[in-house]
Amino acid sequence: MREQKTRLSEREQELSVPILCDLRLIQDIYVWFKEILSEMNCAPNIESVTQRKKFLFIVLFLFAPSVLAGSRLPSGIRVELAKVFPDVSPCVISNNIADVSFIYQQYKEFRQDIDYLYTEIVNRLKFKGLINQQAGV
Repeated sequence: MREQKTRLSEREQELSVPILCDLRLIQDIYVWFKEILSEMNCAPNIESVTQRKKFLFIVLFLFAPSVLAGSRLPSGIRVELAKVFPDVSPCVISNNIADVSFIYQQYKEFRQDIDYLYTEIVNRLKFKGLINQQAGV
């Protein structure tokens, strides 16, 4: 049991390492996010709460994956998100963050959209040389 617990702890550590650290990229990623959404057939309302939650999930996955498992949000991320969503209070952002992991697990369409958007964003990050070719999906 101890050996298995150690292996699980090591795996958790690996999965908790962020892919990106430069929080200034959040604004660029949001621009790409909106571009990708606008190019979709039957493009959704980019300003909707659902789309904001998808973006938050992607940001967390890239910058703070441990938050999706219940850890605290590292400092600086909420400040950058406030720049992207100036009309949304920090409290609302925190509440959105609290349910994105649950929604991702429970709703197939939400999950499929995030997987697609995430892949497109990671491809752009790779193309720009901001992450290495092995990172991502």
